[in-house]
Amino acid sequence: MSTYDYILVGGGLQSGLLALTLADRRPVSKVCVVEAADRVGGNHTWSFHAADVPPEARDLIEPLVVASWPGYEARFADHVRVMPSRYATVTADRFDAVVRQVTTDRGWDLRLRARAAIVNANRVILDTGEELRGRCVIDARGPRDAGRGCGYQKFLGLEVETITPWPDRLPVVMDATIPQEDGFHFVYTLPLTPTRVLVEDTYFSDGPELDHSVVRRWIEAYLGRRVGGWRVVRDESGVLPMPWQPGPTQSADGPLVGGYAGGWFHPATGYSFPVALRFALAVATVPPEAAPQATAALARRLSPRWRFARFLNYLLFRLVPPDARWQVFARLYRTLPPAVLARFYALEFTAFDAARIVVGRPPRIDPFRALRLPRSSRWLSPSLS
Repeated sequence: MSTYDYILVGGGLQSGLLALTLADRRPVSKVCVVEAADRVGGNHTWSFHAADVPPEARDLIEPLVVASWPGYEARFADHVRVMPSRYATVTADRFDAVVRQVTTDRGWDLRLRARAAIVNANRVILDTGEELRGRCVIDARGPRDAGRGCGYQKFLGLEVETITPWPDRLPVVMDATIPQEDGFHFVYTLPLTPTRVLVEDTYFSDGPELDHSVVRRWIEAYLGRRVGGWRVVRDESGVLPMPWQPGPTQSADGPLVGGYAGGWFHPATGYSFPVALRFALAVATVPPEAAPQATAALARRLSPRWRFARFLNYLLFRLVPPDARWQVFARLYRTLPPAVLARFYALEFTAFDAARIVVGRPPRIDPFRALRLPRSSRWLSPSLS
């Protein structure tokens, strides 16, 4: 039986960020990472805004960045907005390389192709029967069944090498000038190099269904209108919950649950990077046994913002008709100052910011859905300190 200070179950974003913060804050700890696949990071691309990363973590995160830009765009039928804020991207390949190097440098135990069969507060049993003991066990194996009470952000992305340079210099986080179908429909583009771009066809929808063959043809048609030719390098897809019901609760006798499964993401955007990073920092600043208390304190601080974000999801998915959802985002990008949007994405917005988000000309609404709107007191908190 092997014993560790920390056992990180799952090799995705949350565990990788934990490895980086533990290497910096608690370098003499004994750490084990358990991942069922043959690499960490899976097949994902993560992006973040400058305000998503606290100043004390910037040096930790910078080695992960493969591309960054001085701003980004959002495009709608009636206007285009350029946001003057740094935007950066992390690829799975870079993530895997950096996390592997950190675990090697520290002499930590990175167990790939290892599947956890039983996970509790201080013990992990692999499917081989091997038992691992830890002072702190963190289960970060990704999204679980969202159940009822949520909409979905779903996407298929193609990373392509183009024959001619991609026409946009900046990322376009929302190109909603396209036909609106299956909810809020937009294209997300990341120009990683002048001739390599990630193009994601994205939907904020009522259901999780995504026909990959249909969406792939749609992306190919979009590419055909933008460049002369291309070669697909890889693809990625995802279906992420956007809940309006309260998130999961931490079991008193279970492992500490991180990442999406633990609710450590932004409910109204699907962004996981800023909240997963704050979770990792909270864990790494205290001894292993104190990690549950540290993350519980962080959860209490974020709780009113989570409630407000879930309230926004309720409005979007239960009150606004699917073909009018684009109006919500168009208004936000037309009216909100860059600093307010930055704090919103980082899940660090203030009560005044929240008021600015909901006050204004509303989109077209469904009056029958409006009758079922819950009291705001269920969702809003007077304090966003």
